[in-house]
Amino acid sequence: MRSRRFLLGLAVSGIFIAFFLYRVDLGEMGGALASADYRFVVPGVLLYLVSMLFRAVRWRVVLSSLGSFPIRRLWPVLIVGYAANNLLPVRLGELVRVHYLGSRENVSRSAAMATILVERSFDGLALLFLAALVSLFLPVTGLVRGLSEQVHVSWLVLVLGISVPFLMVIAANIGLAVWPAAAHRLLSRMTRPLPERFRGIVMDVAGAFIRGFAVLRTPRGVATVFALSLPVWIAESLVFLVLALGFGMHGDFGHVLTLAGVLVLTTTTSNLGMSIPSSAGGVGPFEFFAQATLIFFGVTAATASAFAVVLHATLLVPVTLLGLVYLWAGNESLVALARTNREGLPTGREERAKRAVKGGQE
Repeated sequence: MRSRRFLLGLAVSGIFIAFFLYRVDLGEMGGALASADYRFVVPGVLLYLVSMLFRAVRWRVVLSSLGSFPIRRLWPVLIVGYAANNLLPVRLGELVRVHYLGSRENVSRSAAMATILVERSFDGLALLFLAALVSLFLPVTGLVRGLSEQVHVSWLVLVLGISVPFLMVIAANIGLAVWPAAAHRLLSRMTRPLPERFRGIVMDVAGAFIRGFAVLRTPRGVATVFALSLPVWIAESLVFLVLALGFGMHGDFGHVLTLAGVLVLTTTTSNLGMSIPSSAGGVGPFEFFAQATLIFFGVTAATASAFAVVLHATLLVPVTLLGLVYLWAGNESLVALARTNREGLPTGREERAKRAVKGGQE
């Protein structure tokens, strides 16, 4: 609670929550909350679980170079990781997922972290792709300029800040997958000044990390990961659409397809906004960007704000509760998993074997 990451995340969330509240009358927002039809939350939750199932299928493909893992084994690990992200600041749940997978499936923690990096970078690419499609029909340029004015950042800086990091990370991931030997040679030169013992540890960890990108070694692998990323975000966009119907937003647009396009953009802005380091669950950035996007397209501030709050709760609460149930059933502790990751040590059968051999030699 006293860490710099926690305080940074709390401060960022506080700033965005202040922006969010500045633009809405709380009384009107309360009226919008009271008049909403909450029966739409149930199909919204089911659709979100469908999107999580697509994530599990994609993760299985990304992990294929490390072994064959049934979806039923990956599903609880994925859910626990997302629950941890919803409870811990600055996406520390990713580390929890890495350790939980390593402890359950004997997978190197370093390699597992690489697969999650692949997931996150292709999430961003899929969202940008969907936004580009919608831009053929809706004024995305005006939306970007409006968002840049509200956060007091140049629209060009905002666009580059959102898109370039994802593209650079994907390029780096593919480079490590295609030229692993070159990466090893470069790292070997860089670590020469280190003592031999520490150099060996660094090289072992780096080698496992590079193996986690192996799925991107071929164009077919890259295309497969990208193709599997699209249904993840289409399903989540449907969550936005279903809940919007519960708030009567279909009456604000001439056609349900227009509403669907607006909500694809809302999905993009709110989720890319969550890439900003913030408190647990991305609270603050998510609500701000969802609210701002809907207001730009003519939704009232009260309705947009109420919708953003209910939507985020729908995305956070059920998965968090399910993740805690899985931890309880497995006799695991979220606190223990988070603390374990502070050690920064790789896990997996090969790492344990190496340590055992070294211990026997000593």
